[in-house]
Amino acid sequence: MQTDLILQLLFSLAGGLGIFLLGMKNMQQGLQVVAGPRIRQTINKVTANRFLAVGIGTFVTMMVQSSSVTSVMVIGLVNSQLMALSGAIGVIMGANVGTTITGWILALKIGKYGLPILGFAAIGWLFLNKDKEKTRYIFLAVMGIGMIFFGLEIMKDGFKPVKDLPWFEQAFHLFEATSYVGVLKAALVGCVLTVIVQSSSATLGITIALANTGVIDFATAGALVLGENIGTTITAYLASLGADDINAKRTAYFHIFFNVLGCAWITLIYLNIYLPALTEGWKLFFPDFDPSLVNPDGTYKYMTSAIASVHSVFNIINTVMFIGFIPFFANFLEKHIGDGKKTDRDHFTHLEFKEKATPFTAIERTRQEILRTDKHVKNMRT
Repeated sequence: MQTDLILQLLFSLAGGLGIFLLGMKNMQQGLQVVAGPRIRQTINKVTANRFLAVGIGTFVTMMVQSSSVTSVMVIGLVNSQLMALSGAIGVIMGANVGTTITGWILALKIGKYGLPILGFAAIGWLFLNKDKEKTRYIFLAVMGIGMIFFGLEIMKDGFKPVKDLPWFEQAFHLFEATSYVGVLKAALVGCVLTVIVQSSSATLGITIALANTGVIDFATAGALVLGENIGTTITAYLASLGADDINAKRTAYFHIFFNVLGCAWITLIYLNIYLPALTEGWKLFFPDFDPSLVNPDGTYKYMTSAIASVHSVFNIINTVMFIGFIPFFANFLEKHIGDGKKTDRDHFTHLEFKEKATPFTAIERTRQEILRTDKHVKNMRT
């Protein structure tokens, strides 16, 4: 009997997570195609103005629905010398804020409509006339949203058998956020899971599914989310390994440093100040706010929204606190990370950094390389 429950749990988790991840990919692809020109124009506006850079990072990440895609895109642009280090730092900060929109999408009460949304959007994507490309990609983005909710529902239902597996449920009690050490343990688990999956959105989905089935409580779910912020930096770091410009590596290091520093200080006040203040803030608008409040149908009324708010407020506070230190961070990285020297070469140097996940970066670098070549040719003519 227990073997059947374990298999049901594993199959539901694997299937739900796979659909969730594919939905994220489809939504990102659809949004990138639809909003592509706007994204390119927005990125081109990145300047030394730290507030503009943060705003652009937030906007672009909301458009592509992935801080990893934004950070890799930024590293590619910095590596191609199309973006200054200070501007990249601002965009990375904004990306941390923009990625929290995923939690609020999941907070929408449309989980049970995930499958029909997926079905109708898939029909539009498959059968709409090929010459209506923009409309087709809108359907692809909507199909991705449907897959996200459908996958989340599968995972949520898949975790229900945990209640019948006491030893399995007890494993989650090993990192309950009931003390400072417990908060650190939960954050570490969230970080490791995100490093393995390489998608903070996926681990956020798993966290919400666990919380909505009562396997973990609100405090533990929030602590997991804090760790997921650190784990998501692995994607940018891996991308920077292929970069030949030292500023690209500095950008990746800042991403890690910023998230680790933010998580370090927030865990100190997490149980005694942060969560109580967040709860009181919610009660100003919803007097009955309680993440453990269960509806008559067995669903949690505020759990997903509460988890999303932990994610959002944490990143917003961090950005507001450190936005004034962007020049300091840039100078510190330039001073202590490498010497920034590059060797001149007699061939193209800006098209070698490869990243298939961010075609807009490749397009922008190609455009800039053409303009650069055109400038060289004109100089030769004169």
